[in-house]
Amino acid sequence: MRIFGLEIRRASKSPVPIGQLTTEFSAGSLSYFPAMTVSELMANATVNACTGIISDAVAVLPARVYRRKKDGGREIASDLPLYDLLRLRPNPLQQNITFRAQIMLHLLLKGNSFIFVDRDSGGQPQGLYALRPEKVDILKEKGKNSYFYRYYDESGTYDLTADNCLHIPAMTWSGPRGLSPIEYSYQSASLGNTMDKYTARSFDGGIHSKLKVTVPMSEKNFTQEDAKKLKERLLNAYGGPEHAGDPFILTQGMTADALNMPDNNGSQLVENRTYSAKEVAKIFRVPLSMLGESDAKYNNNEQQARNFLQYTLNPWLCRLEQYFSALIPIYERGDCYVEFDRNAMLQADSQIRIENYVKEFSNGQITLNDINRMENRPLIDPKIGDIRFAPVNLAPLTPEYVDAYMANQKQIAKGRQEE
Repeated sequence: MRIFGLEIRRASKSPVPIGQLTTEFSAGSLSYFPAMTVSELMANATVNACTGIISDAVAVLPARVYRRKKDGGREIASDLPLYDLLRLRPNPLQQNITFRAQIMLHLLLKGNSFIFVDRDSGGQPQGLYALRPEKVDILKEKGKNSYFYRYYDESGTYDLTADNCLHIPAMTWSGPRGLSPIEYSYQSASLGNTMDKYTARSFDGGIHSKLKVTVPMSEKNFTQEDAKKLKERLLNAYGGPEHAGDPFILTQGMTADALNMPDNNGSQLVENRTYSAKEVAKIFRVPLSMLGESDAKYNNNEQQARNFLQYTLNPWLCRLEQYFSALIPIYERGDCYVEFDRNAMLQADSQIRIENYVKEFSNGQITLNDINRMENRPLIDPKIGDIRFAPVNLAPLTPEYVDAYMANQKQIAKGRQEE
C-alpha cells in the first residue's frame, strides 16, 4: 500500500495480540477541559496571531547540517541528503517554509508533530512528510520500551516504526504523547472566543440601550406570545448598528425607559478583551509589542528580537534541532548535527553592523570577503579578500617576546644617552 506515493507496511487486523497492546492516548494523568478544535482555536484572534508569529519565525530561519572537524572546527555537511531536505524541499509536495510552518502549527495547537520519513536503501532520509496528529496513535507492546505508530487515513491503516516516523512532542507530563501550550490553558482561549461572540452580539444584533417597555393595563389580553412578537418587532426595527440613530416609536399607551444597567464601557468590555489577549500571549510567550499592543518595554528593535528569540523561539528551535539530528544515519550521527542560524533574526541596523565589522576585521576575526558574504556583496580577489589582518603592536606575552621587548627598549635608551 502507498502513502504519499510511497510504499509502506499496512497494518493487519491484529498486528499484536490485543491483550499485549498498550495505547498511549493521553499525555499522562493531567486533566484539562475537552480540547477545542483547530477551527475554534484559530477563531481566537490572539491564538491565531501568536501561532502565526512563532511558526513563521521558525519557518524562515535557515537550518543547516554541520559536520565536526578534527581540528575542533566545523563545516557544512552538504553531502548529506538531509541538508537539502531542510534547506530546499522536504518532499515533492511542499517547499521548506510551508513544511516547517506546518509542523510548528501541529506542535502549537496539537502538541505533537508526526513526520513520515522516507529512507533510501542506505538509511538516508530522502523525503519528509507531515502527518495529521489526530490521525496517529502511539502504541507499544507490553513489556517492551519501544513504541510504534499507527496512522489512519482514507486509504487504510498503517503501522510505522520509529525509523520511518519521527515524533516530536511539545510539552509532556508522563507519557510519550505531548500536550500543546494552549491545552494546559483551555479557559483563556475559550474566554477570548466568548468575548468575541459577546461583542458581536452587542454591536450587531441588539439595541444599544437596555430598555424596559411598559404595556398599559388596558391590554388585558396581552399574552407571552404577544410579548415575544413585540420583542422581535423592536429588535427588527431598532437592532443592529444600521438603526443606531433611528427614533424610537411605540404604539399608543406604551412607554419605554432605559434600565440602570452598565453599557459596554461600564462593563469594561475593552478591558476584558485586552485581558484575554494578554493571557493567551503569556501562554505562547509572545511579547505584547508583537501583537500591536502599545506597552512595549524595549526601545531597540534588535533587543526586542533578541528577547523574542531567547525566551520564545529558542526552546522550540532546540527541540527541532535535537529531533532533526536524530534523522542522520547512526554512523554519521556522532559527527553531524542540525542547527538553526539564529543570527538571521538579530540583523542590526547598518551603523551597528558596520561598527561590528570594523572591530572584528581589525582584530583578525573576519576577512573582507566574510563581510561581503554577510552583506550579499560580490567577493574580491582572494589574495586580499581572504586574508586576515591583525594589529602589529600586539604580541604574545611569552618570556622570549618580553626579553626582546626589553632589549629593544634598552637599545632605544642607549641611543638617547649618546645623543
